Amino acid sequence: MNKVTLEIPDQLMNQLQNQSDSLQNILLKALEAYLAKEQSNLIKTKTWELCGSLEIPNPDPEFIIKDQKAELSTNYAEHIDDVLY
Repeated sequence: MNKVTLEIPDQLMNQLQNQSDSLQNILLKALEAYLAKEQSNLIKTKTWELCGSLEIPNPDPEFIIKDQKAELSTNYAEHIDDVLY
């Protein structure tokens, strides 16, 4: 576990004192929520949704790759600007 020194304005500290959770629990929950949101935002963009819904019957050979499970896949999403424009 790591220790962090943090400066919190008096106004916020006054509001935090009225909470039932400890400051540590509040900060840990906030960090967990932030990290969960950030990770999901990387793959849940509108572009990735659209690319995931497209089926390419005959993909260009240059876009065919092997994924981590060694299954063939396309990486059109990584080159979406090249493909669309």
